[in-house]
Parts: sequence; C-alpha cells; structure tokens
Amino acid sequence: MLRTFVTSALRSVCRQSPAASSLIPLVQRTQRATLMTLSRPSLLPTPSLASPAHHQLLQLPGVLTATGSPSNTRNVTKFSLVKGKRKTVKAVLKRFKRLDWGAWIRTHSGRQKKLFKKSSALRRRLKQHVFTNATQSWLLDKMVTNYWRRPKYFINDPYKPYHSRNEYYATQSKTFKV
Repeated sequence: MLRTFVTSALRSVCRQSPAASSLIPLVQRTQRATLMTLSRPSLLPTPSLASPAHHQLLQLPGVLTATGSPSNTRNVTKFSLVKGKRKTVKAVLKRFKRLDWGAWIRTHSGRQKKLFKKSSALRRRLKQHVFTNATQSWLLDKMVTNYWRRPKYFINDPYKPYHSRNEYYATQSKTFKV
C-alpha cells in the first residue's frame, strides 16, 4: 500500500504543469540557439538574458548549462515510477565485477589503446585487474541492488580463485568438522 502511495505521489510530481508544457518548444529552441551560438558566434544574434521567461527556463530540468552541454551524471534512481524500488546503475555492471567477499575489481583504463607505444612491462601490467578501495566499493554497493551483491556461480569462472580470501578472519571460509 505504501509503495502504491509513493508511486502515485511520484507520478503526480513528475507530471508537467500547463505552464511548463507551453515552455517546452521555447526550451528546445533556446537549446538549439545556444549550441549554434557556441559553434558559430558571429552568425546568430545573442538572446537577451533579462526576460522573465529565461529565469523560468533555468529552473526546468534538461536545460543546457552555461557551457552549452548538459550536465553528465550517473545517479541511482531512488524510486522507480512503477514499483517504487531502487534501480541498478548499468554502467557499474559494465565496468566492474564484484567478488564474493565484497570487493570490486576493474581493468585498467586505456589498456587496449596504442599498445605499440607502450613498453612490454606496461603492457603486462595493463592486463592485470585493479581493486577498488573501501570508499569506492561502498559507493558501488549503493549503486546496485541486492541481486548484484549476491554471489554468482558460473561454469569455468576465470575469477574463481579470487572469490575467496582466507587470509583474513572476517572472510575465511568455514571448515566443518566430521
């Protein structure tokens, strides 16, 4: 019942007001004009920034920033509109792998670029994976749902030796006495 209430509240917040819907074509025209002004400043007149409609445009989501490009964010969707649950950030699943004991690993960035310029020692190091630190692991855990935090079992998993960490007490596998 609470989920239904939250979902309906979010839908009502996300609906556009009549004033905002009349401004959408104006926003799109302003975005195009801003992009064209940045690419060819001498061909187009500069829009006046003193108009009251411009102040309303700055408060609408999706409006270009002063640099002319939209802000780049990778956020967690706190509540989905359908079920009211958190969503997984797909970029995390593409770039990182979570080991069974909670650590996340990744490959080096740029490991396949311009290999002819790199020394053999550097090429060997680039083939290795890198662990994330505790802060990064905590952040990545928040960006995925419980499903992706649970251990996954694959046939012929190349990461199988790295899924156990027996040298630390907290992550030791339990031995059973017979």
